Amino acid sequence: MKSRFDDYIQLYNADLTRLCISLCGDKSEAEDLLQDTWLKALKNYKKYDVTKPFDKWLFSICVNTYKNNINSAFFSKRKCFQNEEEERLFFSSIEDITPDNREDYLELHKAIRSLSKKHRTVIVLYYFKDYSIKDISQILNISAGTVKSRLSTARSHIKRRFTNE
Repeated sequence: MKSRFDDYIQLYNADLTRLCISLCGDKSEAEDLLQDTWLKALKNYKKYDVTKPFDKWLFSICVNTYKNNINSAFFSKRKCFQNEEEERLFFSSIEDITPDNREDYLELHKAIRSLSKKHRTVIVLYYFKDYSIKDISQILNISAGTVKSRLSTARSHIKRRFTNE
């Protein structure tokens, strides 16, 4: 079992790290979320159904851990970046960023961070992790209609923010 789990860590750690950074927007919070997610995955590995994709199961754990932790005092900070290193790590996790569009990404990041956790989660899973609405509904254990509604609300919020600026 340990060898197989180690393989999963090798295979999915980079994607999980990017998801954590996208959700948290803060390096230290993302690192804590990453560790908590792997720990919960290891503890619950016996419950994993091997006929289903491991990444969906893992990302479900991550999102649920994020939702549970976001209300705690430790995760209540809403800063964009603590320092330049965190900002650099965030931007290095985005493949198509260039010096020309960096400021646009920063503004988009701020807009996403201003969303409620339920709206931010669906935006991150849909646009940054390329999950389908059906996949997101399974990960979050909500209906596809709810996913669509949250995506629509989040898009409207982001659009209003950019229109007002």
